[in-house]
Amino acid sequence: MKKEYISDVWQLKQKGHENFEFVDVAVNDDNLLFIDPCLIERWNNAWAIKAMKHINSYFDKLFKAYNTCNRKDMKCLLSHAGEQNATRLGYGNGDNGKGNTADGLLEIFQPLEQLISSIRTIGKAEDLPLLIPGFAEDGMSDLLTNILHECLNEFTMEQMHKYGILSNGTKTFYTWDMHAGEWKKVEKPVYFVNGKELLLVPKNIVRKNYLFGVSQYFTRIILERMIDEGGYRDADGKAIPKKEIVKSKRYSGEHWQYDEAIKYTVENNDALYEYHRKLPGFYMEHGKSMTDEDIDFVIYGYVVAKSA
Repeated sequence: MKKEYISDVWQLKQKGHENFEFVDVAVNDDNLLFIDPCLIERWNNAWAIKAMKHINSYFDKLFKAYNTCNRKDMKCLLSHAGEQNATRLGYGNGDNGKGNTADGLLEIFQPLEQLISSIRTIGKAEDLPLLIPGFAEDGMSDLLTNILHECLNEFTMEQMHKYGILSNGTKTFYTWDMHAGEWKKVEKPVYFVNGKELLLVPKNIVRKNYLFGVSQYFTRIILERMIDEGGYRDADGKAIPKKEIVKSKRYSGEHWQYDEAIKYTVENNDALYEYHRKLPGFYMEHGKSMTDEDIDFVIYGYVVAKSA
C-alpha cells in the first residue's frame, strides 16, 4: 500500500518538515511518534500554554479522585480517555485492548489506588509511566489527545486556513473543559480523510520515545541515590557500574524495574520529587524537540533535501 500524507491529500506540492508546523502524517498508516507532555510544557507559545492548563486541570482532578477513592469520579474521568486514532500517531490499529474502555483504563490504573496514598509526591502526568506497568507512550499520547481534542482541532483549523483548505464536515466529540473540570461534548467543524476525523499535531510536541519512564527513573534517580548511600559496592568498596547492576537484575521478573522503583519510592517519597526537579534538566540535555530531519526520517523514511 502506497502511503498517502496530509501534504498529498491537500496537494501542497512539497514534502519536508522544514516547510510545515505540523507532523505530515501518513493518513493511511501508523506514524510511530507520540505526544510528549514535557515538550508541551517546555514549548513557550500560546497554544502550548493553553494546552498545558488543560493537562494540569485534568490530572489534578484524576489524582484527587484517586486520593479520595472516589470510584464514580475515577470512572467518569476515564470514560473519554481511551484509544484515539484521529492524529494517526502511535499504534493506531483500533485495538489497544483494555485501553479502549473506562473499565479497561480503571484496571490499568488500579495500582494507582494504593500508590497515591503511600507516595504523596505523585502529581504529574509523567508519573504514570513510571509507576503503572504497561502504560507508556501510546497510552499517554492517546489520553493527551482526548484531553486536548478541542485544542488540537483548533490547531488543525488554523493550519487549514493557512493553506486554504475548507472543513468538510462537523463532528460531535468529547474534550476536557478546564473551567468546569469535566468532559464536555462539543460539535465543531472538522476535517475528514476517508471518512475519519483528522487532527493535526504540532511538530514541536512529538517524540519517538519519552525521556521519562521507569527505566530512566530507576537508573538516573534511584540507583544513583542507592550508590550514594553506600549500596551496590564490590569487594573493594567501589561502586558497581549501573549497567552491570541493571544487567544482573533483568531476570528478576517481567516488571522488576517497576517493583524496585515502587518499593524504593514508597520508602523514599522525595525520590519522585527529585525526579520532578531534575526532569527539565534531562530534557535540556537530551530531550529537545525533534529536528525537521528526524521527523522526516520517521514519517517518510528519508530526509527531505533542504530547499535552497
